[in-house]
Amino acid sequence: MNIHEKEIDNVHLFYADVSELDTKKDYADISEYRRMKISKLKRETDKKLSLGAELLLINALRKYYPDIAIPLKINTGERGKPEISGAYFSLAHTGTVAVCAVADSPVGVDVEKTGRSNEGVARKYFSEKERQCGFSYIWTRKEAVVKADGGGIALGLHNIDVTNDTVTVNGTDYRLISIEPEITGYDIAFCVR
Repeated sequence: MNIHEKEIDNVHLFYADVSELDTKKDYADISEYRRMKISKLKRETDKKLSLGAELLLINALRKYYPDIAIPLKINTGERGKPEISGAYFSLAHTGTVAVCAVADSPVGVDVEKTGRSNEGVARKYFSEKERQCGFSYIWTRKEAVVKADGGGIALGLHNIDVTNDTVTVNGTDYRLISIEPEITGYDIAFCVR
């Protein structure tokens, strides 16, 4: 797995094409939480994406948070968001790409295939200004915001304007950044408090 890494605004972003991962291999460092999640997946591509996301998280934690014990003890917060003690993280995946963001404050990340479009979703959740931008660009930004906040889509995606580099949700200010990854055909965005 060829891992790409970026550090922006104290967020450590890792992403990779996970299509070559071997899901039959015993990855001793994988958390029980991830093992259970993978065991419920039917498609091999979904298993690779889930496995790859945690492998990226482990890589990031070993590099930037070496005091956090591996295998991870992943719990879910009161709103169902996975969490660990000692760092904030967010995972996302689509197609063949998995993404991980870790930081010292709440963070959210999303990845989508470039050029993806859904007019129904855009009409329902995007402002007129947002509809002028590409669908996957805006969608990754909205998803990153709701993941950073932890409230999910219950926040009301139509109420969150992601055309600027800052956004306020529930009285909390967040920085919003989109990147062009080295892996072509994908949009990645992350959001950090």
